[in-house]
Amino acid sequence: MKIHHGDVALITGASRGLGRHIALALAGRGMNVVLAARNSGGLEDVAASVRAATGVSVSTVVVDLSDRGQAASLVQRTLDLTGRIDVLVNNAGIEAACRPEEADLDELGDMTDVNLLAPMLLTRTALPGMLDRGRGHIVNMSSMSGLVASAYQESYSATKFGLVGYTRALRMTAQDRGWNVSASVICPGFMAGDGMYATMQKEFGVVAPKPAGDMPADAVGVAVVEAVEKDLPDVLVMRGAPRMIAVASMAAPRLFERMTSRADLAAPFRTVAEHRSTQRNGDG
Repeated sequence: MKIHHGDVALITGASRGLGRHIALALAGRGMNVVLAARNSGGLEDVAASVRAATGVSVSTVVVDLSDRGQAASLVQRTLDLTGRIDVLVNNAGIEAACRPEEADLDELGDMTDVNLLAPMLLTRTALPGMLDRGRGHIVNMSSMSGLVASAYQESYSATKFGLVGYTRALRMTAQDRGWNVSASVICPGFMAGDGMYATMQKEFGVVAPKPAGDMPADAVGVAVVEAVEKDLPDVLVMRGAPRMIAVASMAAPRLFERMTSRADLAAPFRTVAEHRSTQRNGDG
């Protein structure tokens, strides 16, 4: 879909992290943006930086996507502000690396609601307007953990694998029904400077495994723009050969397990899980 000046993008999870880079990238193409998140102060900070950098119209909506009622009403609240949604970016996400036997039931529920159910609800409610106008694109922010499972990331990987599958199926439905509306999924790896990995670095001192490395967070914003304008099925934002890694994990899973063990790819997530276990159990 060719992005036009004055088009409208709704971006969730936009009060910090990768959401800010996505907002700046789309606004840089002349799109007016609606930023949605729980943190009102963070939203206003991002909104001010986007306005200053681009001069586009920026609106904010405070919403808790773990509340299904709020998630279901977000599209209408956005339409009340802007009258249309040309691009929906489902960026909000919760990460909770932990020892699986210590996973909290409420945290599992919130993660499923925010990472997987909310994107499906928002897509469901945004689609009719896009189809009526014959124009629109949905971008779902997954992760490399949605293509290649990560130790200590069982629930997170499950939701992100689900989002990849949902997006691919949605594209097939769109093609089968001849829609002029499509969808893409973005799978970032370790992004430096902002986002979940940057938070892990700050809080727990983790380092990206050498075979993977990290990339600047603004690469995600570039990836979103390209996905929309080129109608890309999926975009893997990671150094090295991420598609080969994903293929290897499916084609030769036992060999892949041995390789990841030898490279100790679990190291950053193990570190986080151990810290959180100590905090949870009050040890040390």
